[in-house]
Amino acid sequence: MNHLGSSQRRTTSVMTAEQYELERCRKEIAGLKQLVVRLSEIALRHVVESAQSGQNGPERLVEPPKS
Repeated sequence: MNHLGSSQRRTTSVMTAEQYELERCRKEIAGLKQLVVRLSEIALRHVVESAQSGQNGPERLVEPPKS
């Protein structure tokens, strides 16, 4: 009977470690999403400012053909 109890405890601790890792990953993903949002805002702001100042017209945004 003790063998089953120790096995159950070990499973619980493994699950706890897996849950901890899952929570850590969720937090890291949330942080990365925030960085993507901030980067998108910066890029959009740059595009708008460039368009307003007449820089980087559509012809400059296209990459030159590769030879």
